[in-house]
Amino acid sequence: MISINRRALVRFSGSAAALASLPFTVRAEDAPATTDVPLPPIDIFAESPLIDEIALSPDGKRVAMVTQSGDAKLLMTFNVDDIKPKTLSLGPIKVRNLFWGDNDRVVVIDSQTTSLPQFTGRKQEMSLGRVIDLKTNKLRTLFERREDFYSIVVGGVTRVKVDGEYRLMASNYRMSGEYNRCLFSFPLDKAGDRLIYESSKDTQNYVIAPDGYVVAYAEFIDDRKKWTLYYNRAPRGKMGIFKPIYELKEALDYPSLQGLGRDGASVVVYFNKGETKGEYHEINAEGIMGPSLDTSEDVGSTDALFHPVTSRFVGFARTDDWIKYDYEDTLLRKLAGALTAVLGEDYRAAIIEFAEDPRKMIIYGENAQDAGTYFFVDLSTGNTRLLAMNYDKLPTEWITEKKPITYKAADGLEIHGYLTLPPRKPAKALPLVVLPHGGPQARDRIGFDWQVQALAANGYAVLQPNFRGSSGYSSRFVNAGHGEFGRKMQTDLSDGVRDLVKQGIVDPKRVAIMGASYGGYAALAGATLDPGVYTCAISIAGISDPKSFNEFIAEKAGGSDSSSVLYWKQFTGDPKNWDAISPARQAANASCPILLIHGTDDTVVPIEQSRRMESALKKAVKPVEFVTYKGQDHWETVGSARVEMMKAAMAFLGKYNPA
Repeated sequence: MISINRRALVRFSGSAAALASLPFTVRAEDAPATTDVPLPPIDIFAESPLIDEIALSPDGKRVAMVTQSGDAKLLMTFNVDDIKPKTLSLGPIKVRNLFWGDNDRVVVIDSQTTSLPQFTGRKQEMSLGRVIDLKTNKLRTLFERREDFYSIVVGGVTRVKVDGEYRLMASNYRMSGEYNRCLFSFPLDKAGDRLIYESSKDTQNYVIAPDGYVVAYAEFIDDRKKWTLYYNRAPRGKMGIFKPIYELKEALDYPSLQGLGRDGASVVVYFNKGETKGEYHEINAEGIMGPSLDTSEDVGSTDALFHPVTSRFVGFARTDDWIKYDYEDTLLRKLAGALTAVLGEDYRAAIIEFAEDPRKMIIYGENAQDAGTYFFVDLSTGNTRLLAMNYDKLPTEWITEKKPITYKAADGLEIHGYLTLPPRKPAKALPLVVLPHGGPQARDRIGFDWQVQALAANGYAVLQPNFRGSSGYSSRFVNAGHGEFGRKMQTDLSDGVRDLVKQGIVDPKRVAIMGASYGGYAALAGATLDPGVYTCAISIAGISDPKSFNEFIAEKAGGSDSSSVLYWKQFTGDPKNWDAISPARQAANASCPILLIHGTDDTVVPIEQSRRMESALKKAVKPVEFVTYKGQDHWETVGSARVEMMKAAMAFLGKYNPA
């Protein structure tokens, strides 16, 4: 078991020099806790975590991580057994993924907010694939020398090994003809990329074997509402000969192609509707479906797991409050079972990545005193290394843990969520911040949340309700949210407030609501559609008007009957009633001051939604403040803007709902 003394770690300044000197392997006895540690400033909570991305080389000998200095990203690489970090500045890019292409080159996936003429809608977030040679520091962008292609990647980038050589598989749209999706193979160390297969523009994703053979791909034609699974009949080494083996007519809840089956020839498909709803099935080359792969009665979130070397299905990751690994593979099951012995019973652990020898891995752990730490573990030797701590400046005395809670909504539906109480305060008559999640078909979990910690440390109880419509419980619970946008999805939040007031934990006169994305809508709806509950509302990148938002989705997706529009209509209900659930159109009913926060580069919820709300509130002579951040996206990628956003939110809370 690892013993970590957080106070013994050198504090991290963010400079390249400090990065290079970070003592990754410090281990010491725990120092005695003290009670006189001052409250850290908001920056300590809101600054980006130390690690954006982290990856392990195929041979398990090297680690790469992306961290930051200000808003610039830094790539660090080092040997596990002889840590002498090498640092390379990547500039102010938005990193979305990091992995090793081979043992000497890393692949960085970043994104840019831009408009391209051939793509429908407004600005979009476009991904780029970069290969960085660590010996020369030279960078190469995939598709940069291909005519008829932008230098972007569509979908994931996959590492394969062809005749002993590591290569990358990535796809892109050909900007001519029918805009078909083309899958290419790229060498890592030289030119020589080649087209593997050209499928239709409606292609969703490919299943690629570890040797680069394309086994299958899925296609969804939105206009025809048809999902098709294509299987490769060509022998290895030949161009693909794909034949349709399974078809389904479905407007919205069509299947999802997941990966290779257990035999390496069949494929795994997840079904979203019908008798097989919520089930994973193997489909063989003849299109014959096997029995459900999951015999568990667990109704929480379930994701298929695939072997790090063979890419074949090996089990499930089940997530409720935290992740649990249910491997069929004997070795992987033993490795997952060893995590508790490595970190201790009080740690929540997650596997980040395996090497090709899966006994070598990077794992993540957190508990009530640890805001998140990454470790290298070699279970063949027992070697364990502490790699990095996400919030090394945050004193343990100011970390407080979420507690799972349940309460009943007004109609009797049981709502599960989390309550975080402020440290050093009795749980009585506390000021509360309700913090609904985005999605809305998503959920909160028990893991460390910087925003929750910032609020709790500053004296607020924080309620995170997984209201009806949230994922991770059952399809019935999701369906209970359909048509309840601004209705029961909203009162599920205030029912939680009333439950805490009834218990005496919360002061009913000091309740605020704050959220981002759908949570931003819920904050605005709390102020306008559910009056008398909240003293103030903070909307971060929130939807303010379902009608104009659905029009934006239709423009972006290329039609009012697209699957994206149908998804939102499930929740927003009959368009005839949209005005009644529109905070912007109900602005005259606002019962408390509202703070609007939005980034100019938001491609998910456009900043026009906040501008519309501001205009409506001003017209109704209601108190409103509006803060914009140039270049900030929907995911709060720009760290400095995230810090300023949280400072603005805390100042607003201090003014209208003081702790």
